[in-house]
Amino acid sequence: MKFNIAAVAFVAMVAPAMAAKTWDVNVVNGTFSPQEINIAPGDTVRWPNNDADHAIVETNPGARSCVAKAGGFNSGTKTKGQEYQHIFPNATVVNYKDGVGANCSKGATGTIYVGPRPSGSPASGSTSTTTSANRAATRTAAPISSPTHGGASTAEKSVLLGVACMLAALVF
Repeated sequence: MKFNIAAVAFVAMVAPAMAAKTWDVNVVNGTFSPQEINIAPGDTVRWPNNDADHAIVETNPGARSCVAKAGGFNSGTKTKGQEYQHIFPNATVVNYKDGVGANCSKGATGTIYVGPRPSGSPASGSTSTTTSANRAATRTAAPISSPTHGGASTAEKSVLLGVACMLAALVF
């Protein structure tokens, strides 16, 4: 079998898209649930709004704040039934807030860890929330969130990747 650089390039373009996941962060009683989430570079976070008006706004790095980051993402106001989603291509830590009214000052903030957590960050699954709805909840030893729209399962993705490789080899 002949090595073909075009086939390798094709697989390199298809594989990341097949591995990306979508994670939901819900608005519950005016706060984000989960408040912290761990994702991989290339994953998408989706904020479905089943609550009152909300706006997902990226905030400055560092401790969570209510100060919008210049040039950061901003969903604009989303009403009940609407959603916002954002793809996070690179490893980083992203803070965000609800940009509508005083929601941020009432605790509507969150953090997304894209890739490995920086040293000094709370360990995955060991965060606690302080909202009235979840005041006593402390998660330990479990992921903070699970993907909701990963598409195909890992086994299905492996099969699809294998088929893509075979087709690429036949075509190229």
